[in-house]
Amino acid sequence: MNAPAYRLNGTVVGEAAFYAAACDPQRSVVVEACAGAGKTWMLVSRILRALLEGAEPQQILAITFTRKAAGEMRARLDEWLAGFADTTCSEAMRMAELRLRGCDAATAARLAPVLGGLHERLLRGGRAVEVRTFHAWFTQLLAHAPLALLQALRLPLQHELIEDHSVLRQALLRRFHRAVQHDAALRSDYLALVARHGRSTLLAWLDVAWRRGPEIERADAAGHAENSVPAAAALWPCCAGLASPAALLQQAPRAGEMDALARQLGRGNATAQKAGAGLRKALEAPGADEALAIAFDALFTQKGEPRKKLGDTPAQQAVAERLLEIRDMHAQQQAHEDHMAMLRLSRVLLAEFAGLKRQRGLVDMPDLERAAEALLGDSVAAGWVQERLDQRLRHVLIDEFQDTSPLQWQALHGWLSSYAGAGGGASGQRPPAVFI
Repeated sequence: MNAPAYRLNGTVVGEAAFYAAACDPQRSVVVEACAGAGKTWMLVSRILRALLEGAEPQQILAITFTRKAAGEMRARLDEWLAGFADTTCSEAMRMAELRLRGCDAATAARLAPVLGGLHERLLRGGRAVEVRTFHAWFTQLLAHAPLALLQALRLPLQHELIEDHSVLRQALLRRFHRAVQHDAALRSDYLALVARHGRSTLLAWLDVAWRRGPEIERADAAGHAENSVPAAAALWPCCAGLASPAALLQQAPRAGEMDALARQLGRGNATAQKAGAGLRKALEAPGADEALAIAFDALFTQKGEPRKKLGDTPAQQAVAERLLEIRDMHAQQQAHEDHMAMLRLSRVLLAEFAGLKRQRGLVDMPDLERAAEALLGDSVAAGWVQERLDQRLRHVLIDEFQDTSPLQWQALHGWLSSYAGAGGGASGQRPPAVFI
């Protein structure tokens, strides 16, 4: 049995009731539906209904994610307006279209003549409904940002938007490598990562850090970045105070267990004797990490499987389990050290990127999002921007909301949450109707 086609606040309703609510420009509505169900048709219909009820084009803001989608929305609205104004479109046809868009019979009859003249009204007014991408809207906001805010966000006072970061990659890497070269600790981090993983892998990691810079910087500022990959001691207290968890192999009781197994294997066949010799060599190794590698090779194959023909005694099983555990500790510690080195290098990389943009008078998409969040979310720093929006916008419509990034939503949320309930915010302005 098919599920009900329409629900309103969880209640099954008919088509007419659903569209009456969804297309009502005075209501704030969230519509959830699958692709191709007509959500964008409803969005443009709400714009049309808002215009019919007296909203000025500049009081309506529709936001989508691509220029193509924004252009298609504008084209659809223009096509509808021209079609409804055409002499071939009768009052009955206009009334039918209004009924499809949630109007009852009386409202449709009242608005049908208005609909016929709407195209001319907008042409005479010379203003168009704002259908923008998030970044186009944020760019508009940034153009009016106070200088103090730009300075606080480390953004250039005169700027242009850069959408393709790749053109800055070589210049950024030159700045980054100069900074690393002149700092002994950073140089040590860089060389250690190259030694363990190779230069190409490190450069690939840095590229990812560059692309995910806003998220990394936020996590770092909140104190979450450093602890996201814990040291071995945080998971295994026995590792506390050790330079490497592998040092546990050469300490009691593990060293004694391994020595006893080495003697036992030395009395077995040639394969067992070779494994025993490997364990003794591990006990005598000058470095803890080297000792772990030698001991593991003695009891395990390159695929990490236990070596056969060693007798499979309880002592062997116990030492093998210890080796596997210490290998996990060692891997955790290496991951922690790699992470911390990458975090330190990423901080420098992102600082150099910010400096490069300032030097060239550039801002990027994340800069726009940060600025919009500050402008819309901070009532102290940007109250005047909120007041300007309150005076101008009466309808906000967002297409494909599921694609909204956390930063984009944070900016919107900061603005919309400034309205204290239905009565509006401190300014006394009524909140805009929101369609998502």
